[in-house]
Amino acid sequence: MSSQVHPPALPIRLAMVGSGAISRLHFPAFRDRPDTIRLSAICEKNPQAASAFAAQFPYPVPIFEDLADLLCAAELDAALVALPHHLHFPIAAELVRAGIPVLVEKPLTSSLEEARALKKLSIETGVPVVAGQMLRFANDVTWLKEWVSQDQGNFGALRSFDIQSWQNILAYVNSTGGSNHWLLDGSKAGGGVIVSLAVHQLDLIRFITGDDFVEATAWGRFDSPFRNGAESCALALLKMSKGAAGVLHATYTGPRVPYSEALTMFGENGTIIQHPDHIGQYRGGFQYATATGKPTQKWNDQYEGFQTVPKSGEHESSDNPFINQLVHFAHALTQGNQPQNNVSENFNTLACIDAIYTSLQSGRPCPVAKE
Repeated sequence: MSSQVHPPALPIRLAMVGSGAISRLHFPAFRDRPDTIRLSAICEKNPQAASAFAAQFPYPVPIFEDLADLLCAAELDAALVALPHHLHFPIAAELVRAGIPVLVEKPLTSSLEEARALKKLSIETGVPVVAGQMLRFANDVTWLKEWVSQDQGNFGALRSFDIQSWQNILAYVNSTGGSNHWLLDGSKAGGGVIVSLAVHQLDLIRFITGDDFVEATAWGRFDSPFRNGAESCALALLKMSKGAAGVLHATYTGPRVPYSEALTMFGENGTIIQHPDHIGQYRGGFQYATATGKPTQKWNDQYEGFQTVPKSGEHESSDNPFINQLVHFAHALTQGNQPQNNVSENFNTLACIDAIYTSLQSGRPCPVAKE
């Protein structure tokens, strides 16, 4: 184990805690960036899943069924937690107590109480805790955040937005556990479609604009096969700290969906959209437009000026945000810096989800909690 007295050297030695479906999305980072990240151990109670993941590597990867054994035997610089949501907090907390910086797949925790406890533990130990909101590391998102922040004339203050998060969850769970899948169980997932799917776009609104959520009013349904309080679909009216308002429409029970994610943001001076190009595309690329210096005088002016976000020119940047996320995490640790999207940065995203769930139950507007 590592006490993190000194910053580690590259490549960082990373343990993967969990080797299920989401873990496979992190494999390209190990494959493409062996100079930065090395898989040093796997902790997994399913030996077949662990062996299958380890077999992809050209070197032997130790496998542990128990976290305590991993912490005693493995030389680690960091860990990635990729487990069902209800296990995020207890596993992350144990790693932090052992001095291991941790990146936790979204959602960071299943409750605000857990988030507060994890933040307190991170501060007391000085060990970084990071939420795995990988879309923050997509090249077009990084570019848009800079475009918005570098000049108020480009976009200006956010005024309104629209989020669509749509899936038919059966397309996923029927091949990975059926009706017994933990994603359908609110006691294990922490909720339904909002915490498991819409969390990404809620976080993107905050990251790109720098605005936070302050109130939520929500309505929803709790259809089968969801259970234990997990919502199958929800509509939410959301208010932001600088006066913007927006609407979220999320469903896990669309019989057929034309696409899965779309996003529109209107600012004082500009517009940002992420709309699919065709039916069946999961999400589209981002486009942007600004009215600065181009006043709207004719009817068609309002539709003009949209451009695709340019490709990143950074040699280390990948088109895969999962790779970029782990590379950033590794570099931050080796440089002794606080990684992006630590528990404090992620808190308002979790608090917004908590407010949505409180409103779903009460039928009334709910303020978004502060840290």
